[in-house]
Amino acid sequence: MMTTRLTLGLVGVVAVSGIAASLVIEHSEHVTLREKAEAFRQRNEQIARLSAENERLSNTVARAQGPQSLAPNQLRELLRLRGQIGPLRRAAQEQAQLQAANAQLRATLAASERQLAEARAAPNFWAKDQLAFAGYAEPEAALETALWAMKNGDMKTYLAASVSGPEASAHLESELGEKAEAELAAEGKGLAESLDPSIGFHILDKKVKSADQVILNLSFDGEGKARKFVMQRTGNEWKVTAMLSPGEAEP
Repeated sequence: MMTTRLTLGLVGVVAVSGIAASLVIEHSEHVTLREKAEAFRQRNEQIARLSAENERLSNTVARAQGPQSLAPNQLRELLRLRGQIGPLRRAAQEQAQLQAANAQLRATLAASERQLAEARAAPNFWAKDQLAFAGYAEPEAALETALWAMKNGDMKTYLAASVSGPEASAHLESELGEKAEAELAAEGKGLAESLDPSIGFHILDKKVKSADQVILNLSFDGEGKARKFVMQRTGNEWKVTAMLSPGEAEP
């Protein structure tokens, strides 16, 4: 029986480490999207400048009465400017496309802000900056404890939220003792950054699978995603044992 509990505890450590890795990867993807958005903004500014230059060049051409009225150096300058009009017009067309994309982005942002307002009004909303260590007496409390540990980059508490029983806890202490503080700090930092897109959380639904297992569907408000967490009770404590990937079958 002791071996079984220890095995389950070790499986829990591996599972929760996978949860951490998944969230860190998703955060990295979110950062990439933000970088693309910034490049998009800079490109839009550049096209706006080119559009203004296009208008100036067009006015210059319009004022010219013809090649015969220009001095040789003015004629060369006019021909050079005319050569730039084509690319600038194409840039103006791109600007129109970017403006349409920006309008769609603003609409998406407005919808997101409405969703956040609704989330904040939910009775079970947990603001990220107000998370606290809530213990393990209930599934919801255990999940909040895990989120609190993630927010603070506390790897020891986060991993402890996935194991139960003295044997598994002893093994966890041994595993953590072999890691340098710098390594734990780096892992904790990545864990904390994985929550950067979120401003809070609330439980969308709770599915009771048995007296000792429930699945909590948690909304990551501000990120626009929901994730299902498998919560398991051993003795008097509930712990996080898995985070289900989209489409993954429930246990």
